Amino acid sequence: MAHLAITGLGLVTTVGHDVVTAYGALRCGMVRPWPVDFEVPADDGNANTLLTAHPLRGITDGFQGMGRYLRMATHAVEDLLHHASLHQEGAGFWQGTSLYVGLSRTRNAEIDFYDELLEEHLVGELASRTRLPIMENRRRVLFRGHAAALWALHEASVAIERGQTERALVVGVDSLLESDTLQVLAASRRLKTNLTPRGLMPGEGAAAFLVEPLARARARKATLQCVVEGISLGQERESRASGARSAGVALSEVIEKVLPRDRAIASIYGDLNGEDARAEEWANALVRLSANRALSSAAQYWLAASLGDTGAASGALSVVTGARALFRGHAAGGDVLIWSSADTGAVAAALLRRAESPVSSPQQHGVRR
Repeated sequence: MAHLAITGLGLVTTVGHDVVTAYGALRCGMVRPWPVDFEVPADDGNANTLLTAHPLRGITDGFQGMGRYLRMATHAVEDLLHHASLHQEGAGFWQGTSLYVGLSRTRNAEIDFYDELLEEHLVGELASRTRLPIMENRRRVLFRGHAAALWALHEASVAIERGQTERALVVGVDSLLESDTLQVLAASRRLKTNLTPRGLMPGEGAAAFLVEPLARARARKATLQCVVEGISLGQERESRASGARSAGVALSEVIEKVLPRDRAIASIYGDLNGEDARAEEWANALVRLSANRALSSAAQYWLAASLGDTGAASGALSVVTGARALFRGHAAGGDVLIWSSADTGAVAAALLRRAESPVSSPQQHGVRR
């Protein structure tokens, strides 16, 4: 894999609408749950109550469908442009850039045609609204659910290595708060309620990151957030979508492939969301990885504890948060491991390390970024 650097970060979450604020809130464990307009049983009787979830109040209010996704994705990309000071870059910079958007497939099988609408229009509308002249043949949509961002990162790394693109802008965006999605989750008893306390809390959000060759990033004196050390993809034989429980075989394999031989892991960011099936998969993977000492002292972070289940946005949120932790020196003593697991069985892992460069240190800039 080519030596890649992450040089831009953007976030919009329920605990902060930009990368600096959101990262600080996530680091201190801030939570902002809120009742949403969806009724669930309050007890074993006939009483109902409003579902508690993690809506992006002030961003998605009144928006549904593609409009909701565009609001979140646009906000995350504009935050990246501001945070990385990329507004002044000319058309040539963006014409050499590819755009990848990671999504989940429509959870309601009755409206599966909506995936085609998103694939045809979302990426183009996002490029238009953010005024980025990214060429149409360099825009991609990946329906990989929770694993979408890491799959997009892998595709981008291959395209960069082959000289097909100079850099890539990866965006993960999703919402589990639209009425049809909530109905599907409620019908399958996956929502966390008084009756099912071990379930997920629906969330929504978007994250964006810019990745490019390390040498090119240094040549243009970009601020290096971190370096991508490795990426690995896999597919579990049995998926949660089919009703099976995962043994964590493929997940442990992709993690094993990216673990460093001579360094420790400082932090792990993964996909636990309160559901037993995900916890079981991670527990099984840990057993299979128990002989590897790189994980023995790693701190484990689950962003869903603050944000709820953010679907296809979760992987990108983990990448941005992990990169920010390395840049700020909050993952001292080791690398950052990111793992993602989709309900369809797609799994992925990535390893991030601190960029050892004068331009990567926040102290060199004299400002808190």
